[in-house]
Amino acid sequence: MALHSRMERVNEEIRAAIAEIVMTEVKDPRVAERIISINRVVVSKDLHYARVWVSVLGTDAECVETVAGLNHSRGYIKRLLSERVVLKYLPDLHFEYDPSVKETSRLLELFRQIEHQEPAPSETPMKTNEEA
Repeated sequence: MALHSRMERVNEEIRAAIAEIVMTEVKDPRVAERIISINRVVVSKDLHYARVWVSVLGTDAECVETVAGLNHSRGYIKRLLSERVVLKYLPDLHFEYDPSVKETSRLLELFRQIEHQEPAPSETPMKTNEEA
């Protein structure tokens, strides 16, 4: 139980630090000119590897380009991360696109459309107990 909560704290600490670094320090135009959210970080138990899921506001091509920019800048991000997070081992970062935010937005829009549609009239009227 203690290891699990420790890993959750490590994941959250690294997520918050990376979010701040990406917002303020990364100057790569593929990254700096986009609205990016660091959704989740999962660090391996040995602290050597971290998967970082990001969502990007933009087209699919912009999302791919932004993730490529983040992966290109990961050495720089890791160096800045070492100044903000103290761990025995600092994990190697691997950025991945997280489509969950875009999918959630798409589903909410579909629900709004369904909510505003008028119900289709049924072809056969329902019989009441008195008519049966």
